[in-house]
Amino acid sequence: MAPRPRPMSADLCVIVLAAGRGTRMKSALPKVLHPVAGLPMAAHVLREARELAPGRIIVVTGFEGAKVQDALRGPDIVFIEQAEQLGTGHAVKLCAEAARGFGEILVLNGDSPLVAAQTLRKMCEARGEAPMGMLTCTVADVGAFGRVKRNASGAVEAIMEQAGGTGATGIAERNAGQYSFAAAWLWNRVGKLSKSSSGEYYLTELAAVAVAEGTPPIAVDGPADELMGFDDRVGLAEAERLMRARILRDHMLAGVTIADPATTYIDATVRIAPDVTILQSCWLSGATEVETGTTIGPGSTLRNSRVEAGATVWQSTVEDSTICENAHLGPYAHVRGRSVIGPECHLGNYAEVNRSTLGRGVKMHHFSYLGDATVGDEANIAAGVITCNYDGVNKHPTVIGARAFVGCDTMLVAPVEMGEGAQTGAGTVLNRDLGPGMRAVGVPARVLGPRSGDHGTD
Repeated sequence: MAPRPRPMSADLCVIVLAAGRGTRMKSALPKVLHPVAGLPMAAHVLREARELAPGRIIVVTGFEGAKVQDALRGPDIVFIEQAEQLGTGHAVKLCAEAARGFGEILVLNGDSPLVAAQTLRKMCEARGEAPMGMLTCTVADVGAFGRVKRNASGAVEAIMEQAGGTGATGIAERNAGQYSFAAAWLWNRVGKLSKSSSGEYYLTELAAVAVAEGTPPIAVDGPADELMGFDDRVGLAEAERLMRARILRDHMLAGVTIADPATTYIDATVRIAPDVTILQSCWLSGATEVETGTTIGPGSTLRNSRVEAGATVWQSTVEDSTICENAHLGPYAHVRGRSVIGPECHLGNYAEVNRSTLGRGVKMHHFSYLGDATVGDEANIAAGVITCNYDGVNKHPTVIGARAFVGCDTMLVAPVEMGEGAQTGAGTVLNRDLGPGMRAVGVPARVLGPRSGDHGTD
């Protein structure tokens, strides 16, 4: 008879094992903090665990525990320190008090970033009334990971740990290191595990305990690409590749056009609306949001930025900033420092904007720099314009009014303000305020009088 499924509920407590160093990574950074698609690998595990709506999540830390806590901290996380790394069984035992009152315990490896919530749910539901469930996968080479041993009838008999970092080769069923337990059964037995020859207590021994009691573990075969095990940076790169492919596929199925997945990098934290087009050689990272109807690339980088509907970012870099609707950047524009590029703005070749706000319809087509500036609607920033905002000690603001015309090679020596509709001639060094509708030229600037034409304040 098939096991009776059980629904997920707040009776579930998740334990994430994140205490190990990962010596084969050859890094001062704990293994679980190495990034995969923009997040520490343990953060991916937590994201999937939260999809199960558990009543509590416990993270066991050890090596560089403070760093792990800082990276994973959240209102729903309880941290337990494993001061001595004495194995997975010992780590789970330390969680008994924090997990008191929960009927089901889900134990996850913090270095398994690819495992999906639906796979974990499948394991938990398949366990039914059995005391233990586990995920396995069929691989060409078990390597240093635990091999699942089954009896003649196909039931799990034991998990054979590979001590010393080497293991048998050949196609086999591998233990994936993710378990579901009936809580009462687990807590009555995890404290009785025997010490291995390496001085550690292995959680895998519980499989043999369950077999001896006549209630063998329920093993669920999961996708090998989700359950891959890795110990070094070669494996880390493969995990990155698999995660990136998953992210790209999810976006494409949700209505995003990605012209060349092989050269497109999108972090797990990025949000993209349908009907966005991402061209070749783009990198979107951090807390980036891209609204519908936009075109990104080719050759663009977005980091922690928002691109609103209908905008284009062509061969440009945007960091920690907002590009408003129907704006056009590129090629080779650089926007950073919490800048806001207003609706229908145009930034062209080698335009750089830092800590500045541009109003609607501003044009800045050629190799200019705006720093600590506020620019009004429909102002024109000509080629070679520079805001001289730094005096060697402090940064100072520049204000450029609506419909102002800043001529080629103008130096705006901050703090300085150009009024609405004001104009500077080519090569002007403006080191004092220029009133609305006025015109200035020269070094230093001389005010010539009102600007010709209807550019004033009305």
